[in-house]
Amino acid sequence: MTNAADSRKRGPRGSYVAGREAQRAILDAARDVFAEHGYRGGVLRDVADRAGVSAANIIHHFGSKEGLLVALLEERDLGNSHELQATSSGFVAGLRDLVRRNAADRGMVHLFTTLAAEATASGHPAHKFFRTRYDEIRRAATEGVVTARDQGTLPPGPPAADVAAALLAVMDGLQTQWLLDPDFDMVAAFDAHLTAIGAPPAPESGTP
Repeated sequence: MTNAADSRKRGPRGSYVAGREAQRAILDAARDVFAEHGYRGGVLRDVADRAGVSAANIIHHFGSKEGLLVALLEERDLGNSHELQATSSGFVAGLRDLVRRNAADRGMVHLFTTLAAEATASGHPAHKFFRTRYDEIRRAATEGVVTARDQGTLPPGPPAADVAAALLAVMDGLQTQWLLDPDFDMVAAFDAHLTAIGAPPAPESGTP
């Protein structure tokens, strides 16, 4: 048998859990809608229908369509610079690992490829986010190239900043090809590019 005090304790907790579940469902639905239609083409009613909530419920949790977009971007954070920081296994190995992880998350790659293209317009609500993101990632990748050259896993060559920018362009371009053709092996293609610019070949599966 429960008393009133127990009910009061559980009530707020239940509401909190329900609210978090609704937010999770909305974010998952927004990811799909914005990936398929872009931010401009995606409408809150479609997000609400997929999430099983009302449009008013979305506004309650996120304030606006733009607020929902910001929450979605911040949740994934698209790795910003930390995804390209040199790891204990080295910068080149870290790049390979990042491409493999992206290949396992098609939905998120689809979303960010769509939004990044849209956000080249200065008036897009995600424009600042993507500009900042690319600035941070280029800076981190440039540091990674310098470190890899010092460690001998990349050879000397053009300015490190140019090599870093080219690596990002290759990664983005391979993702677009993969989204258009799911059978395209972007992991193997990226490995081939790294080998072509002088990085050691990728270790065979099972090799430490």
